[in-house]
Amino acid sequence: MIDSIKGIGSLPGLEQISNPQPIAGGEKAGKGNSFAQMLTNAIGEVSELQSQADKKIESVTTGKGDVSTHEAMIALEKADVAFQLMSTIKTKIVRAYEEVLRTQV
Repeated sequence: MIDSIKGIGSLPGLEQISNPQPIAGGEKAGKGNSFAQMLTNAIGEVSELQSQADKKIESVTTGKGDVSTHEAMIALEKADVAFQLMSTIKTKIVRAYEEVLRTQV
């Protein structure tokens, strides 16, 4: 049925979608990180951004270091956006998990 749509059979990676291979428990898909590792790395990056923003804000308020108010505000906004994104992703993951729990087998 997929091949009946004109031109769709030539899309790269379509074979993997059309013929998915089951993954045994605990194996990673491809050479990438597991989902849990990806989330752990993302949380670490958000934490690092918040730490950098804290240090820059502290430098501005104490007058120590060569950090301008502009640089500190940019760091603070980066940390804020990253945290908001992480919070949104967490909410979506929880909703998906709840949906899976509601699914009847």
